[in-house]
Amino acid sequence: MRIPPSFYYSMGRFLLFIAIEAICIVMASNNGIVQQYKIVGKIRDIQALFWEAGNNVKAYSKLKSVNTELAAQNMKLMEENMKLRQHIFKMNGDSLTGMLLSQGVLSDTSFSYDWAKVIKNSLNTTHNYIVINKGRNHGITEDMGVVTPNGVVGIIRAVGKNHSYILSFLNQKQQISAKLGDNITFGPLSWDGNSIGYATLNEIPQHVPVSPGDTIYTSGYSSFFPPDIPIGIAESSKIVNGMHRAVKVKLLQDFRLLDYVIVVKNNHFKEIDSLSGKIITE
Repeated sequence: MRIPPSFYYSMGRFLLFIAIEAICIVMASNNGIVQQYKIVGKIRDIQALFWEAGNNVKAYSKLKSVNTELAAQNMKLMEENMKLRQHIFKMNGDSLTGMLLSQGVLSDTSFSYDWAKVIKNSLNTTHNYIVINKGRNHGITEDMGVVTPNGVVGIIRAVGKNHSYILSFLNQKQQISAKLGDNITFGPLSWDGNSIGYATLNEIPQHVPVSPGDTIYTSGYSSFFPPDIPIGIAESSKIVNGMHRAVKVKLLQDFRLLDYVIVVKNNHFKEIDSLSGKIITE
């Protein structure tokens, strides 16, 4: 294909313009210190833009490793928090948990923890589920609880070699034992089935006062979850059938933001489960 002469003419004019501009810049910089500083300053500004863009790209590429490190730190802090709360209960001796600790029924080694990344999170049904990137090869088994520092996520119901299936707390088949504030009043907490941000704490005796802002915690009366994990905040309550109080709870964990979770292993689960089986059969 033949290139028309007008192309060369246009390119020549363009190159001549660039050359003249370069000569002007050189002449201006050589004729005064002020011009030199201004030109160098502009060049530095342009370089700074490229350096900033490069740093942003590097920072973005490191987000995965940063998130992984934060998940591990959260898991460690949560484990330390559990041990500290148990120690406080043991020192005070003012609760059932404290009594069990003092008798050695519970110990700081009752639970151990591992972290995992969420790779699938169902939110748009009444029977939601979650899939994480750890399974049998990582020591995960069925019936392990899954939490975050902001609440309960669910219970593992199926395990593969490298992935696990979690029955989400946002599931109408799921309920957990939760308590109101720091007292021993507890009841079943379940998702209300409507908003992913709310649950209902049922079977609270009607004489027990409930104030907006009261914190709801895991009760500890479960093989799946350790006690005193904050779950939500009480917003309101009402008497149901003239017998019990139902508490509307705003969940602390936003399930839309789930990224990393903490898998809870009850180190005494098999023993507790076997004892439960004996009681039922007898």
